[in-house]
Amino acid sequence: MTHHDNIPVWEVEILVIGPLSIKNPINFNARKELEHPEPFYSNISIINNENGFLATVTAFASNSDLAEKAAIIFFGRMLDVLSLNLNLSLQLDIAKNVIVQKSSQNVRRIVDRQDFVDAFFQSRILSLTETTFLRSLSWFRKGKHSQDPLDKFLAFWNSIETVASRYNPNKDACKGKGSKCHIWESFKKVWGECDKWEFIAGKTKWIDECNEHRKNIAHGIIPIEVDYIEKIVNILPEVENIALKFLTNWKETEINVEPTDDLIKQLK
Repeated sequence: MTHHDNIPVWEVEILVIGPLSIKNPINFNARKELEHPEPFYSNISIINNENGFLATVTAFASNSDLAEKAAIIFFGRMLDVLSLNLNLSLQLDIAKNVIVQKSSQNVRRIVDRQDFVDAFFQSRILSLTETTFLRSLSWFRKGKHSQDPLDKFLAFWNSIETVASRYNPNKDACKGKGSKCHIWESFKKVWGECDKWEFIAGKTKWIDECNEHRKNIAHGIIPIEVDYIEKIVNILPEVENIALKFLTNWKETEINVEPTDDLIKQLK
C-alpha cells in the first residue's frame, strides 16, 4: 500500500539506544490517533541492534518531514510507557549520532513482542484519557537517558511534580502553597504518612529540599559550582527511585487503564 485514502504512506526508521535485546524480529500493527473517520494502523517492525533496537514505522503524511515527526511522536509515547514499565533508559536516535556508553550495554533486558504491544496499548489509552500522566512519563524517560546530572534531576522532579500538581486529591489544603504541598498530599495518597514512605521514611524536609534544588537549577538562582553538582549527583539515585515508585504506584492505583465500552470502540 502506497497511499491510504489519498494520503501517502512512508516508512520511518527509528533507532532506539538502550540496554535491550530482541531475540527475534517483531512485527505487528498499532492504531494511530488521527482525526479521520477511518482508523489508521501503523505497521511496526522491530529488530535487534548492537546499541538497542531498530524500528521501522509506517506513517501517513503529505511529505517526509511530517511523516518523520508523526512517527516520532507516535513511537515516542510508547517508549515513554515502556521506559517506566521496564525501568530502562530508552533514547531516540533519529540522526544516528548519539554517543553510546559501551559500559552500560554489557547487560541487556530481553524484551519480546508482548512488551511492545502492551506499551502501545497503554500509551493509546493514556493519550485518550490521561494526557497529563503520559506527559509525566516523557519526563521520566528523559531523566533515565540524560547524561547531565542537573537535567536528570529536573526531569525526574518534573515527572513527580506534573502528576502531583494535576491529580492531588486534596487541592483545597494546598491553596497558595505551591507544588510542594501537591507533592506532599499525593505521596500521602499512595503511601500514607511520611514515616511509611520508602527510601525517604520520616524525611519531612525532603520535598522542600528537592524543590529548592529545582528552583536553584531551573532559575539560575545560585552559581552552579562543582560542589553543588556533586551534591545533586549524590541525591540523584534517591530522586530517581522515588520518581519510579511514585509513578508506578500512581499508575497502578489512581489511573484507570481499563478501557470503557466507548473507549474500546476507539481502540479498535
